[in-house]
Amino acid sequence: MLYVTRLFRTSITNMRSSLVSSFQDVKSAIKNENILVVDVREPEELKETGEIPGSINIPVGNLENVFKNLSNEQFKSTYGKNKPEYSTEIILSCRSGKRSEMTQQILQKLGYCNVYNYSGGWLDWEKNQQN
Repeated sequence: MLYVTRLFRTSITNMRSSLVSSFQDVKSAIKNENILVVDVREPEELKETGEIPGSINIPVGNLENVFKNLSNEQFKSTYGKNKPEYSTEIILSCRSGKRSEMTQQILQKLGYCNVYNYSGGWLDWEKNQQN
């Protein structure tokens, strides 16, 4: 029975982490104040490349601490947006989708159930903006 329970939990985690957003999803999301778009790259990377309009920057190394420990007031003061509730839609982005996939799993383990990975990341955003 223990094996079945572990297998089920692993399957659910893998299923959740497969929630993926496309360029069009992100483009629509930045116009919706109920969806939070988080870029998990380092600030230096954003200076070099730019950022998705309307996104906030929380680097990978800070993300778990921010979501676990900041009050709503601290989050809003720091990022200019309300701290998301566990059911809030969150789209994570990085350069290519690898780090954002990792942080997607972190947020899911913290209890956030509506977390998407923009699998193409900044590279996909930049490419589609040029078209």
